[in-house]
Amino acid sequence: MSTTVVQLGLGDFQEAMDLMNLVFSAYRPHDFERLLPVLYRPTEEAMNCLYAIREDGRLRAIVGMYPRRWHVGGAALAVAGIGGVSTHPKSRGRGHMQLLMGHCVSLMRAHGVQLSCLGGQRQRYQYHGYERCGRVLQVAANQANLRHRFGTESPGIRFESFTAERPEWLTRARSLHEAQPIRCERPGDLFLDYLRNWQNQPWVALDEHGAMVGYVVANGDGAHLWEVVADGDEPYTRILRAWVAQRGSTTLEVPPLPAVRARLLGDWCETVTVQPTANWQIFDWPTVVDVLLRVRAEMGPLAAGEVRLGLQAKGTLGLRVHGDRTECSWTAAPPHLVCDEKTAMRLLFGPARPSEVTALPAAAAQLEQWCPLPLQWPRQDGV
Repeated sequence: MSTTVVQLGLGDFQEAMDLMNLVFSAYRPHDFERLLPVLYRPTEEAMNCLYAIREDGRLRAIVGMYPRRWHVGGAALAVAGIGGVSTHPKSRGRGHMQLLMGHCVSLMRAHGVQLSCLGGQRQRYQYHGYERCGRVLQVAANQANLRHRFGTESPGIRFESFTAERPEWLTRARSLHEAQPIRCERPGDLFLDYLRNWQNQPWVALDEHGAMVGYVVANGDGAHLWEVVADGDEPYTRILRAWVAQRGSTTLEVPPLPAVRARLLGDWCETVTVQPTANWQIFDWPTVVDVLLRVRAEMGPLAAGEVRLGLQAKGTLGLRVHGDRTECSWTAAPPHLVCDEKTAMRLLFGPARPSEVTALPAAAAQLEQWCPLPLQWPRQDGV
């Protein structure tokens, strides 16, 4: 019996949800319509993102491939997220996932996708060209930190549940989100659904005068903030202080830009730890590295120099820093360092320092100061 990949449509919605919920509920109960309302909607456009295999007319395996536009330092990169990878328990071991993943990776290459990310077990997706890398800071804070650092000083922030009944809040939140130096596009009609992805809860942050100075996205018990967006550095820290004061011990993922916010929180929070962000695959190496190297320079001065990194069976990347200018492009010059693409992803994007990934020759020593480059994917845009 031949096996072919099919693209799903609106008429397949309920069957697809039933299969995915069945597969993922083996670990804990799942309802994908509620878990990720942005992705799993009964529309033709949403269902066209799912690729599947049928046996005797019944869905046996699914992989979702979701296009995204990622704005990084003024550039817009084409990203594809992989999610909802599901194989019916009675159809495992037949190579369905391998076929679907191979199909999706081929589509990404053919359609000019520049990089792709997904969650899941590392080695499972290494077979398809992915590697766990990237870097995000996770900050933990508690009320003792506030008491010893700020005493009885009030941050002057209160929170209200973010609802669709306040359209002025939605307009303000979208404006704050779109002003960020690193962000994923969120269509206006789905913006609030993005904030509710993963069954999280958005809250509006209001100052003493009732003006909206930002918003947060928290998990169910409020102990983890997945997103904090504010109108400036000072409101950003006040929002976190107010949340901890009112909710207790909290953890927060801090994006790489603006870097000053990580420094401000590190001054008083309990701990700062470094985590990888996802499993990644880079298709357009020169463009992705060029953009992220430029953004890295915005975080702090970079030492001048050039490093040529050879990617096995791919070519040699030339990374250059000249004063306040950075660039990356393919080069015919001999490489200073050669590695495979998976090692290159960990070398350039972390979370470990380059010298903790591979031995660096003297000619590539600048990588130790330049890297990790700021590769991160926001939780609320995850698939």
